[in-house]
Amino acid sequence: MARNRQRDPRSDEALVDICNYGDARAATAAFEALYLRHKDYVLRVALRFSPDIDTALDVLQDTFVQLLRRFPPTGEGITLSARLTTLLYPIAKNTAITAARKAGRFPAADDVTPEDVPIQPVRDDGDLGRVLANLPPGQREALTLRFVDGMSLDEIAQALSIPEGTVKSRLHGGIANLRDSPSLRDFFN
Repeated sequence: MARNRQRDPRSDEALVDICNYGDARAATAAFEALYLRHKDYVLRVALRFSPDIDTALDVLQDTFVQLLRRFPPTGEGITLSARLTTLLYPIAKNTAITAARKAGRFPAADDVTPEDVPIQPVRDDGDLGRVLANLPPGQREALTLRFVDGMSLDEIAQALSIPEGTVKSRLHGGIANLRDSPSLRDFFN
């Protein structure tokens, strides 16, 4: 039986509530809607930290398996305090870093920071990708979350588990570094 793959009009909050409290059939449909809505985002995040597309696809699957385990009957459920992407970002990032570590790309450590993540080949065209690749990792990550993923300052702070002031500092430093970049100097003047 073919399922209707059109975009579900319900909000993420409504779908999460159904996953938390609905019967099995409704919860399954709600989770599928969440997956279809956010799979491209999770894959983009996975590609930022994964060495190849196959690893990124594994990260996509593992991220949604982890999300699924948080819902009943195996988990206690989820209460969204921000957008669902704010919750999905650290899961996808950490899953990708773990997968890369298992593949021998990162040293084993309890806390891998953005500074430990190697710069991935730029998948976008042009100088902007090279300029972003030259930024310190914390600034690059904050700028990407803010201007590519469209997260608010509070959402970035939640996703990275850092104070909002640190987010502001990284964004300010990153923008200052971009302004000082010779390849973008004409853009800012």
